[in-house]
Amino acid sequence: MVHRRAVPPRAEIQALRTRAPVRRLRPRGDGGRAAGLTAPLPDRLAAALSLTARRYAFARVEPVAGHPLAGFFRRDVAALARAAVAGRPERLLVRASTGAPGWAAVPWVAWFAPHVTRSMRHGLYVACFVNAPDERIVLSLQHGAADALREHGHDAGLRHLRDRAARTRDGLPGHGFHTGPIALGSDATLPQGYQAGCVLSRSWDAAAPDPEGFDRALIRMLDLYRALV
Repeated sequence: MVHRRAVPPRAEIQALRTRAPVRRLRPRGDGGRAAGLTAPLPDRLAAALSLTARRYAFARVEPVAGHPLAGFFRRDVAALARAAVAGRPERLLVRASTGAPGWAAVPWVAWFAPHVTRSMRHGLYVACFVNAPDERIVLSLQHGAADALREHGHDAGLRHLRDRAARTRDGLPGHGFHTGPIALGSDATLPQGYQAGCVLSRSWDAAAPDPEGFDRALIRMLDLYRALV
């Protein structure tokens, strides 16, 4: 796809942090991804993920060290993700990553039940992935991939993850989520593992600055996660 960079990403990031309007910027007349960004951006997790999805491909061509988008995601997106679950009865550990030492193919923010797992490598958790090539946000109930791929090898590890996801899915009737494969926009090994380990999902086009229904879907998925673990 052709990405259009119509506004400076630093200005967008600052607006998202402070609720300030992005001034002196105009939406493109061709329906590009920048359309609608002259309005104030809300300080919400869905909006932060939408911004990341629209800017990540541009950021990855620059060094990750000190990059404003990397800092924004690791610090501000993680804080918004913690705030989103602050009122829940269960304890959840929240982490966000754009990769280390370089840019990750797929950035993520995840919610972990600490007695089950504290890592994306193994166990069951809820994650939100950013599919930068397709500019989409993917919410997923997820089995950790890295340890399964290391233990079983690539092909057998993917089969193992698909089987585990299917068994978990069978115990969740009437959930209201998508049960088919997710697309993360990368052929790298770890994103393939994430795709294979997905139990349930919902995705949104990042063209919307604040994707509708994200908050309700996150609450519903965390409720399902709590019931399982």
